[in-house]
Amino acid sequence: MPIATGHEREELEAELQGKDILEINHPSGPFGTKENPAIVKSVFDKRIVGCPGGEGEDEHDVVWFWLEKDKPYECPVCTQYFQLEVVGDGGDPEGHDEDEGEHHHHH
Repeated sequence: MPIATGHEREELEAELQGKDILEINHPSGPFGTKENPAIVKSVFDKRIVGCPGGEGEDEHDVVWFWLEKDKPYECPVCTQYFQLEVVGDGGDPEGHDEDEGEHHHHH
């Protein structure tokens, strides 16, 4: 069990109790493959996603990982493929609004 603090920890604890605060956390639709990855939506350029595996026999303990825009992710346990679809403006969930390559200096 990774050590998580604050909000993330509350989510993980709720998850363990069977109450999923962020139902959006689990990808919807069929099992993701390289040709047809499971789409996870986020308002940011990256987000934490939990992969619960497939249905029935194929289920596994939830594997948490960062899914980033333009970087499909393959679950190391069940080989399901995920892809992030940014809805909204994108940006960094940590709140750093710095455009890559463009550093705005405020004087």
